[in-house]
Amino acid sequence: MNVTPSIRFASFLGDNAFEFYRQVTAYLGQATGLPTEWVSGLPPDEQEALVHQELIQVVFTCGLPYVRKADHQPPRLRLMAAPVRAASRYQDRPVYFSDIIVRAKAPYQTFEALRGATFAYNEIHSLSGYLLVCYHLLSLGEGGGFFGKTIRSGAHATSMDWVEAGLVEAAAIDSVVLDMELAQHPERAEVFRVIERLGPAPMPPVAAVAGLAENLRQPLTEALLRMHAGQPGQAILSQGGFQRFAAVTDRDYDPIRHILQAERLEMNFRLL
Repeated sequence: MNVTPSIRFASFLGDNAFEFYRQVTAYLGQATGLPTEWVSGLPPDEQEALVHQELIQVVFTCGLPYVRKADHQPPRLRLMAAPVRAASRYQDRPVYFSDIIVRAKAPYQTFEALRGATFAYNEIHSLSGYLLVCYHLLSLGEGGGFFGKTIRSGAHATSMDWVEAGLVEAAAIDSVVLDMELAQHPERAEVFRVIERLGPAPMPPVAAVAGLAENLRQPLTEALLRMHAGQPGQAILSQGGFQRFAAVTDRDYDPIRHILQAERLEMNFRLL
């Protein structure tokens, strides 16, 4: 008798979303009868190595690394679905934003007012935490030196902590990460204020490694797309602030490719 090995799932998104995606992983196992396993606690580079070796088969990942892996020859990832947030600003679409936050009592009212400020970004491979900010600066006709100082924090959570502590004056935060943070810690709604929303951008998708067999990928994808239709799945989605998972295609991620191909891109990456 053939036994299907565990299909291993991992998240490369904000830490405060891990529990939601762990529950989604467990739900998919129950809904499909396939053995699913949640991988956590590994450093990102070790986790990435396991994805490259296809020892992790399904990832919850940012759109930027998805595009880079999908455009590799041969492609390394295949789309399954993308979540849709329940809040009205997402307009029932699989999109998200880069929220530019400051302390609630800070004087800044607009992005342009941040000229000369100290700014935190999580890391250069983040769409919401870095690249959308660079692209916005280009759209404003800005060259290098808009901010007085920029500091890599390494994580959205750290960027939020630095803004709260006054170590930096502003930061770019994944809107889903910020939504979840405020839901899990409502008191922080008194700490931060969003002065600009950049985007929308394609929502971080669920994707499978290219080597995951179609007879495994397809039922998992179908279960994601039906998750909102039953009470167990809807309960998990609602608790996480999501409405459903939506079907997406590779073309839906072309806006990220457009940003990457923008004029003066090399300078763009040096703007922060």
